[in-house]
Amino acid sequence: MSTPPRAAQTKARRTLLVLVAVFTLPLVLAWVFAMGPLDWRPAKTVNYGVLLEPPLRLKSYGVTDANGATLTVDAVARDWFLVVLRGAACTEPCQGLIQIAERIQIAVGRDMRRVTLASLGPDDDAPSPRGQRWLLPADGKLVGALRRATGEQFDTVLLIVDHRGRIVLMYPPSEDGRGVLSDLKRLLRASAS
Repeated sequence: MSTPPRAAQTKARRTLLVLVAVFTLPLVLAWVFAMGPLDWRPAKTVNYGVLLEPPLRLKSYGVTDANGATLTVDAVARDWFLVVLRGAACTEPCQGLIQIAERIQIAVGRDMRRVTLASLGPDDDAPSPRGQRWLLPADGKLVGALRRATGEQFDTVLLIVDHRGRIVLMYPPSEDGRGVLSDLKRLLRASAS
């Protein structure tokens, strides 16, 4: 008993349609989610600081080290920097952020060696956290770019900078440190592998 030819053709067509659907359905769904009318992205991110998209490269804005040489961040790929960006004078908010940065470095525990503290300002006279001193050029381009990225006016902020010298997150002077610590721990875990 053999199957009639019409039944065999129907079965072959059904098989072909199933194969086409298996391979084209994921492409259609991907297109709908990427380009289509559905907005599937979350409305809120999980970070506490202002995420800079795209990250700003310190080197592009003429930031130098304490000796006046072009800044070359010498860090391993898993390392991060807590940088206090300050104005000409290190006022009370600046000193508060320096203390917060020092406490955060201790609070990360065993990853303490992976977090370097730095200060970034127009002169080398102001107090800074125990760590590196970076000098800000007088043109104010970096501060202007940060203000455009966030839409806020500030004199002093806390920055998280990656091992390539890119500013990833920014925190206002009113930050108490808990959000910075949470974000930094997440970054340390993600970059550990």
